[in-house]
Amino acid sequence: MDILKNSLRLARLAGALLAIPAMAEEARIQPPELAISLTDKVLLPATQSLEAATGKLVESVTALCAAPSKDKLAEAQASWRGASVAWRRVEAARVGPLGRGNAVELIDPWPLDVQALDQALPKTPAEPTSPRAVGEWMQTPTTAGGLPAIEYLLFSEATPEKQLAQLKDSNRCRYALWQAAGVARRATTLGYEWRGLRTGLNYDLAYYRPFLTDALGRSIAGLKELAGWKLAHKDVTPARNRFPDWRAGQTKPSLLASFDGIRQVLLGDDKGIGFDDYLTSRGQDELVQQLNAKLVEARLALVQLPDDLADQAAQNRGERLHAQRKLNALADFLSGPFAQALGFPVDAGKKTD
Repeated sequence: MDILKNSLRLARLAGALLAIPAMAEEARIQPPELAISLTDKVLLPATQSLEAATGKLVESVTALCAAPSKDKLAEAQASWRGASVAWRRVEAARVGPLGRGNAVELIDPWPLDVQALDQALPKTPAEPTSPRAVGEWMQTPTTAGGLPAIEYLLFSEATPEKQLAQLKDSNRCRYALWQAAGVARRATTLGYEWRGLRTGLNYDLAYYRPFLTDALGRSIAGLKELAGWKLAHKDVTPARNRFPDWRAGQTKPSLLASFDGIRQVLLGDDKGIGFDDYLTSRGQDELVQQLNAKLVEARLALVQLPDDLADQAAQNRGERLHAQRKLNALADFLSGPFAQALGFPVDAGKKTD
């Protein structure tokens, strides 16, 4: 009898020991969970915010063109800033559909070619928001279009009076409306593309790991771009036009929006799952602490930049260099120890100067 009882105890113990690896494996976050959470909680909502912000930009520019006034100009400028921030949060880590196709070339061709814009003004469609006009816009990326062109047409003059006078001349307001309508349409199609990708995640079991590799790699590339040309890293005394969104005084908010977009891709939504959670579920707590520390250091370095960065870049070269070092240190950490712990091959993409 005792032999039978002992045998049963040993069998139960053996079963429990065999179950431990299975339970541990179940506790680990799996690649499909991470990919779906990032899509549902971060990337799709960010794209929807871009759709809403660019739609509001069309409305405000339409109102401005219909009845030009200081108030209408201020509303259009505020809408441009909102669209710019929404765009920066999306474009910094060019994951999924944004990493292919012509969205960046259409929405944010940089730097703006002012001479090409002046040459394009006479060709502005008579009905800039018509399907035909917007369809034409979608097919012809130009260095005289997108958000930079709208910024120029809304912010290039020193006073509201001068800006309004300029907008009343040579198709300028209609051209701004044409660009706004095109940007809004491309944001909408980007939303369609993301929703299609999300549907595909339900069926293509082979896509999760490449998707996560893409998300991490493009986040690293986005950080390098922030540390590179977006902070005019090659110039000791850079001109204002070396910085994105400088005419609107939006350079620093744009840098912070870009960084926050990347950070959210890495950490996920507060109610979702991020790469940090993925590693925590595998016992990599120390590595996650290092990630959070480097994220805090890099963002603090950006916060410490002057609000009028484009105008004060030369006087604040030390602050720019500090921010560049922190951003590059974060990028190197992600492409090194962090990627190794994840076990994902990471291609950080082409660095843009």
